[in-house]
Amino acid sequence: MAPQAPPLFKHISQRFRANIHICKPSEGIFILCMIELGSGEPSPGRETPDQVLTALPRICGHIAYEEFFREFLEKNKPCVFSSSFTEEWRARTDWVTPSAGAHVQYLQEHFGEAEVPVANCDQKHYDSQEKTTYKLKDYIDYWKGLRKTSSGTKQCLYLKDWHFVRAYPDYGAYTTLQYFASDWLNEFWEVREDIQDDYRFVYMGPKGSWTPFHADVFRSYSWSANICGRKRWVFYPPGEDQYLRDPFGTPIYDVDSAELSDSSKYPKAPSAIGRLEVIQELGETIFVPSGWHHQVWNLEDTISINHNWLNGTNIHVAWDFLVESLNQVEYAIRDCTEMDDWVSQCQLLLRATHGMDYKEFYAFLRTVARRRIDYLTGKGPLLSFGYWEIGKNHVIYDLKKIQWCLERLLDDERFETIKSFGEMEDHPSRLLEDVASALS
Repeated sequence: MAPQAPPLFKHISQRFRANIHICKPSEGIFILCMIELGSGEPSPGRETPDQVLTALPRICGHIAYEEFFREFLEKNKPCVFSSSFTEEWRARTDWVTPSAGAHVQYLQEHFGEAEVPVANCDQKHYDSQEKTTYKLKDYIDYWKGLRKTSSGTKQCLYLKDWHFVRAYPDYGAYTTLQYFASDWLNEFWEVREDIQDDYRFVYMGPKGSWTPFHADVFRSYSWSANICGRKRWVFYPPGEDQYLRDPFGTPIYDVDSAELSDSSKYPKAPSAIGRLEVIQELGETIFVPSGWHHQVWNLEDTISINHNWLNGTNIHVAWDFLVESLNQVEYAIRDCTEMDDWVSQCQLLLRATHGMDYKEFYAFLRTVARRRIDYLTGKGPLLSFGYWEIGKNHVIYDLKKIQWCLERLLDDERFETIKSFGEMEDHPSRLLEDVASALS
């Protein structure tokens, strides 16, 4: 009997099924969809869009994986995918009412006991919003009550960063689009055994809920798909945020605030260029490139699915940002250089403020590299999210970018002073040799 496609198959859009083959290895059935490049060579000098954008490009029909890779990922250019790319997702059926609203009753009945992080949009907490933990059923009760009251009578609460896939791994709410499948960050967390985490989130909130001006964690890419509702986005290209900071270097909290016109608080604001605005409709997906600061408002009751991710096209940005963050830490405690183990203290502070220190960044690179070396040495296919198979040229591209990062890490003047590296069995220099050997 021929192998049967698992239920996931029905959630993969028709446009991709021609590239699918089903195999049945000893451990189970997989759908394998190839993502591949014509060449493993990075495109030279293509880290910014060819010209200043006046609007976000819209992708309404099929686009080849490599075309998106070269024109949007390598060029760090934002875009909007039409709703047709998500039309077969389970979430767009189960979580949406016939009138295209948020099906809060379904969510409450099926996931009500889940603990979820909720931000108070009315309460500023440093450069973000104050968060507390709710049961989803209690947050839904709040949301239902808000719909019955007049505007402004209750706090504006926004459920953010709910690790839905981690909590419900077998539910199958969506299928990551092939364009976003080269995802080292979630690959790293998927195979880790010491800590359970990921960068796959569900957001849901009422009309008027919003997220302050920011750039994404680690200077990663992100994608955000509206399951229902509409959002307004404001973007500024990389580097323009320097003009939207106060004299202390703190970025503006709300780009629509009248404060931005106060020259005593934001004297450089008139110099900022490249502002883009876009309305994201139901079902549409926005690709947010590295270092693009943005702010987002829910124009209606809205549910979205979001990922942060890194890969070979933006890992150099992540490395540069890590180095910049360490420089800021060292400057902030420069008066304490005589303290015991100052280097280790800087790494602790880096991890606390940035989210990674040098050791974890290397562990991240090592995990991604070893899996690709294994692939090139014939130890089986390399899968992303369980159903996208990464091709040989793509693996070569990835390893070349990892090689670049390892060389920078080893050349960093602080590397030899970080004790944890000296204790490693799989030392960065050894990994660099193995990467070079795999590429030879």
